[in-house]
Amino acid sequence: MADRYSQAWYRVANTIPRLRSQARVFRHVYRGSPWYLIQDLGSGKFLRLNDSAYQVVALIDGYRSLEQIWQHASERLGESVPTQDEIISLIAQLHQANVLVADRLPDIAELEERRAKDLKARVKQYLANPMALRFPLLDPDRFLTRVVAAVPRFLWPWLLFAWLGLIGYGAVLAVMHFGALTEDISRLAFSPQYIGMLFIVFPLLKVLHEIGHGIAIKAQGGQCHEMGLMLLVLMPIPYVDASHSSGFRSKYQRMLVAAAGMITELGLASIALMLWLEVDPGLFRVFLQEVVLVAGVSALLFNINPLLRLDGYYILSDWLEIPNLGQRANQYFGYTIKRYFLRVRRHLAAPSLAKGEAPWLWFYAILSFAYRMFLAAMITLFVAGELFFIGVLLAAWAIYMMIILPIAKTAHAAWHDPAISPRRPRLVAMTITTVALVAGLLFLAPVPSATRVDGVVWVPQGAEVSAPLGCFGIEVLSGPGPVASGAPLLRCEDPLLAGELKGLRAQADQYRADLASQLTQDTVLAANIRQELATIESAIDDLQQRLEDSVVRSPAAGRFVPNTQIDFIDRYFRRGETLGYVIDDRRMTVLAAVPQRQAQRVSADRQSVAVRLADAPQNEHRMQVVREVPAATRALPSLVLSLEGGGDIGLDPQSREQATPLALEPVFLLELAPLDVDFPVEAIGQRAHVRIGHTPEPLGVQAYRVIRDIFLERFMI
Repeated sequence: MADRYSQAWYRVANTIPRLRSQARVFRHVYRGSPWYLIQDLGSGKFLRLNDSAYQVVALIDGYRSLEQIWQHASERLGESVPTQDEIISLIAQLHQANVLVADRLPDIAELEERRAKDLKARVKQYLANPMALRFPLLDPDRFLTRVVAAVPRFLWPWLLFAWLGLIGYGAVLAVMHFGALTEDISRLAFSPQYIGMLFIVFPLLKVLHEIGHGIAIKAQGGQCHEMGLMLLVLMPIPYVDASHSSGFRSKYQRMLVAAAGMITELGLASIALMLWLEVDPGLFRVFLQEVVLVAGVSALLFNINPLLRLDGYYILSDWLEIPNLGQRANQYFGYTIKRYFLRVRRHLAAPSLAKGEAPWLWFYAILSFAYRMFLAAMITLFVAGELFFIGVLLAAWAIYMMIILPIAKTAHAAWHDPAISPRRPRLVAMTITTVALVAGLLFLAPVPSATRVDGVVWVPQGAEVSAPLGCFGIEVLSGPGPVASGAPLLRCEDPLLAGELKGLRAQADQYRADLASQLTQDTVLAANIRQELATIESAIDDLQQRLEDSVVRSPAAGRFVPNTQIDFIDRYFRRGETLGYVIDDRRMTVLAAVPQRQAQRVSADRQSVAVRLADAPQNEHRMQVVREVPAATRALPSLVLSLEGGGDIGLDPQSREQATPLALEPVFLLELAPLDVDFPVEAIGQRAHVRIGHTPEPLGVQAYRVIRDIFLERFMI
């Protein structure tokens, strides 16, 4: 009972508090329990109170003193009444939220101090997260009011329903035409058209995205008084202050506000997709395609992600009915560490949880922390790579503020926590044991290690079956399977050759007749005719040989594999065009392209080599290295290794029109031969996923190598 009283109570007992006129109270229900939000309409700040705390606030009327308020609360709430210390803390929170005044004149010095504290808090927030800076620019409330007033109130639900139907129809179209939408994206992404258009499409979509949030707030009776720019990873992105939606009683209203930006973007993407399918190629079609891709990618990969403090986070928080999901998750995770890891019993208050909240909070704390660390690392590499000197300083500051400082604060708070003080030896011992165990697992326990690269199924030189002349396919003489050397495989003819041969033979007959008549009359003319006849007969022999060559024969004994990507009959082939392959199963190869940074390890440490074909990834084939090109090259053996062909290697934009594709970075080529007798010969030209096994080594060593390679590649050292 003594814990209910405070030694400092006498200082505030006679104070008569009063709520400000701009304070508004909203009642919410989370998982069956009532909660109350008190909002300062001037600043938009919210303070969330549980039922017992609100019972105290409800007694604040500007006439009762704090002593009288506490006495009334004690009679009403009994043993569940807040303690005097808790009431003092509650009054302080109301005062900081600028919704409470007391029975005295305003203190100018206090107001100035509060303004300075707000400014300091904003500067501190900017410094704590230099990758996301906000700059308010305008008040959009009047504009949004006019927009909402233009549509009768009763039409808004029907308009939303129709807009969602439009998004559904667009999703069906996107699935049906996904290949056409994305087939050239890797090639066009680096073109001046796409890059220039991106600077128009992206900000335009984001402005409309934020206006969508504002319209959703105004359509449901809320307010939106702030719009500006946020520098997210140095990229300007519009934003609106949607905090007023927190006062909506229905969680579905709050979820709709959070989702309104994505709904707006996806609806615009659906309209753009329908137009894209109708218009002719050109700059406008490029614009429409970028609208579809940018809206789809940003909405589905970023905005909907609940691990980021974006739309998906607030949708999940409202759907689960867990306000302040991220903060409460961290608090609950800290409690579980103290309670079960350090076995703290005294001075440890269990957080107030509704039924079913604990698993969500625990897993969200872990997943959000891991994702935040991953995102910080990626942002750091990106910024430092784009702006080396300034970027490195900014990235170092971000690492300090987002990783090092929070860890240091957590350690300091844990060390000075009264609940943990009796358990400090255990805290130290458990921390050292955990660090040693993790370090041992990371740097002492070997695990399998491998390098994964892309390759292409290849054939040795001379295995190609080519068209001997420009001709039309007439007949397939041999189907796929074993063939002997010189066996007829295909027959193709040029119909012009037969007519030309017939004409030459007619000329030869005429010359022979002329020669016979002139042998006895004019010997000189007969000699000239004889020379002309020899020339024609030579041309006839050449045409006959070319007609005989129209039967394509096997260059060697092996297995004949026709080119399945072409229809042979009645198709015209240029001279030298590949018609198929005659393969010796023992000479099938895979050409693997190894990036330069991984070449040394691949060359020095190869324990095993395995290949999975792109068309049959479930089957693994054992391979052996038969040839290793000692010098790096930028010439790729096939386009299937490039980003355009579905691989991982970027192409030099200046080489796109050349016959031989050139990679942006040099690669080393390995020629692999299959050890399996059932390696599919039909896989010629397919992309292959190559796994080169190395000597097992600890995870920490592998992670260090990956980070080192990324650092060296990113900064071109």
